[in-house]
Amino acid sequence: MTSILTLNIMGYADKHGAWDERRKLIERVINDTQPDIIALQAVALDPQRHPDDQAAQLAASLNGYQAVFVAAQTHADGRQDGPAFLTRGPLPEVQRFELGLTPELEDTNRRVMLRGRFKTPQGPLDVFNAHFSWVPAQQEDNVREALSVLEGTAGPASVLVGDFNMQPDSPYLGGLREAEWIDAWALLHAGEDGFTFVEDRVPSIRIDYVWTRGVRARELAVVLAEGEGKVRASDHAGLLARLERV
Repeated sequence: MTSILTLNIMGYADKHGAWDERRKLIERVINDTQPDIIALQAVALDPQRHPDDQAAQLAASLNGYQAVFVAAQTHADGRQDGPAFLTRGPLPEVQRFELGLTPELEDTNRRVMLRGRFKTPQGPLDVFNAHFSWVPAQQEDNVREALSVLEGTAGPASVLVGDFNMQPDSPYLGGLREAEWIDAWALLHAGEDGFTFVEDRVPSIRIDYVWTRGVRARELAVVLAEGEGKVRASDHAGLLARLERV
């Protein structure tokens, strides 16, 4: 089986603790679970803080992992934000797909989706790493564009993970189901909340996902890392999936 962890690490935001404190919690989760592949969202590169992006910083502290960060946007001061992959195997071939950005909406963040083709003992596995907008009008476009990418590039064994910023009853997720992508949490944990976003101290909504096609999630768990006081790894919990071929 191949294991995948997806987690939004919320960049350098300090609502739940400074990055150095939160990084230790993320490292602990990775060391405890040993995922083969890690898909991160909201990864930052800030040259004023550190010469390396946050994914590279994590890889440098972990045993056997390599990282690849892809910028979704670059700010005037040189800061970058975007998704990343970490893996214990060879670094994958990565493609970057830019999603549309509608002007005059509240969300001004550029969004991208990554496709990493990973070598696994069972054969190639395409992992799509997504971070969609929180504005409904932009969400609809994001999902439509993502479906177009998936239709054109997804291999026989594929998984779509990430922070979708929308709950399971969102009408925009219907297109994924129609395209025969399977919401792994709904399949394995029907009737259970599976909350992944923390507004205060308690996870309250499910907006992070693992969708599969051509592979099956045999196990899927919410991974929540908390430290002393109010320190936690992120305002998101992670999802850890163990996949097998159909």
